[in-house]
Amino acid sequence: MQHQKILFSGIFLLAIIVLTPLGFSASLGDNWSSIKSSLSSGEKADTLVVSLSDVNNAHLIYTNSFKLAAFEVDSESDDLIEVAFDDIIKNHTSEDSGMASLNRQVIDKTIYKIAYMKMELAIEKSKSDDFITWYSVLDKKFKVSEKDYESNKWIAEIESTPSSLSSNGPSILEELLAIFKLKTIEELEEAIAALNEGDVKSAKKFTYEGLYYYRTLHPSIEEKLGAETANELLHAMQEAVEVTMSDSTPSEIKSEIEHIASEVELIIREYEGGDTSDVGLALSGIRDRLVLVEEEYLDAVNNGKIINQVEYDETVIFLEKATSIFESVKPSLSELSESDSSSLENNLMEIDSIVSSKGKTSEVSILVGKSLNNVASLEAFAGGAVEVDIFQYFDEIERLLTEAKTVYRNGDSSLAFDLVSEAYLDNYEFVEGPLGEVDPELMSKIEIDMREDLRGMIKVGESSSKIDAQIDMILTDLEAAKQVVPEFGTIAMMVLAVAIISIVAVTSKSRISILQRF
Repeated sequence: MQHQKILFSGIFLLAIIVLTPLGFSASLGDNWSSIKSSLSSGEKADTLVVSLSDVNNAHLIYTNSFKLAAFEVDSESDDLIEVAFDDIIKNHTSEDSGMASLNRQVIDKTIYKIAYMKMELAIEKSKSDDFITWYSVLDKKFKVSEKDYESNKWIAEIESTPSSLSSNGPSILEELLAIFKLKTIEELEEAIAALNEGDVKSAKKFTYEGLYYYRTLHPSIEEKLGAETANELLHAMQEAVEVTMSDSTPSEIKSEIEHIASEVELIIREYEGGDTSDVGLALSGIRDRLVLVEEEYLDAVNNGKIINQVEYDETVIFLEKATSIFESVKPSLSELSESDSSSLENNLMEIDSIVSSKGKTSEVSILVGKSLNNVASLEAFAGGAVEVDIFQYFDEIERLLTEAKTVYRNGDSSLAFDLVSEAYLDNYEFVEGPLGEVDPELMSKIEIDMREDLRGMIKVGESSSKIDAQIDMILTDLEAAKQVVPEFGTIAMMVLAVAIISIVAVTSKSRISILQRF
């Protein structure tokens, strides 16, 4: 019979008495790990006394090791962590270990941001020792020193020649940001896979993780793409959490997370500065999934046996996604390079065979490396400028919105949402720049009316008459916009040669659909 957690007065005093003293010799990475372990132990404890003792132990380590640093670089992070600790105590008191686990993610991932920002500050102040000290947190989490990262070489150089911090430090930060970028995408994809199995609990965890991984990447997105786009991505990650916490069915939640994941990935690709045509997005998506396949498989299998089922399952998820994306654009890739496309396809099949048989991780790594070379080669074939008449985008937006009205009246709100998303993401984004230069208020109004208001109305199931009225208002504004943009003529875009026909004919499938296809 399981023990019931018992609440009584004076619990906090008792918890402090039984705390284990904090060792000063531990690295910050070790201290982060101790916080995570203590909070996790609290979730498994049989009594409230032990649970709160574990929470207080974790809080003491945070206070001694990270709190001052949080105040120095990002007080918002300290606020998030302190609120999360308070919430965890309430969770244990109400016997809600599930929410305690989710709030642990807040603390866990927010410490990464503190560490990352302290590393930035160390570079600014030329303090190599501080840089290495805070690097230990992210090294401990991501096992950088155990893997083939360039950062290992750069850290060794900083240790032997502290002055190399000025050149090596920013490179290390970039490599770490690439990890956070992948994690932002990865967690949403894992949430979708969990929901496919009806596992809402795991989906909640993945969306929480994704949101708080993203907080470290957010300043970089803001610096490169601007505050509006960065906040749009942040809102999307927050929305993913809200969706999984709703009372909707797993299939309904999955559908919404797929939409969100597609929007998030599109912004990530824009942040990377790569090609955002259908084929460009597909190649980026394949590349990132293959990186994750190698990373997860290294921790999943040893000597022909699965040693970590979670990592193995994630390997399969990412490999299937990479293969699915490849199949969706295979004809276009073959037009770019038959040899690279064929080689990539064969590599994917070989990787699948090795993973299925729990084969050597080294063989998977080699094939992933070859596949990434194929992807790079295919990306190198991208190029050529094509000029697209801006009015083709207006025409396509009007067509998609008109179709959305029809399908919504027929009861297909999911397809209506897709059509509106396509109108905005695939078309209006190319109109925003020119329109914003001559009428920024109209540009902003159409954007909000379409991206936020109309899609929000569809999500909550507004009446068909209200949807029709909203779309008619947008169409009227689009007509007004047409009157002020003729002077811009055409828009020059960099696209893949194989995408030119699709763009000019305006018949290409939504970029979102490529990223969602699984």
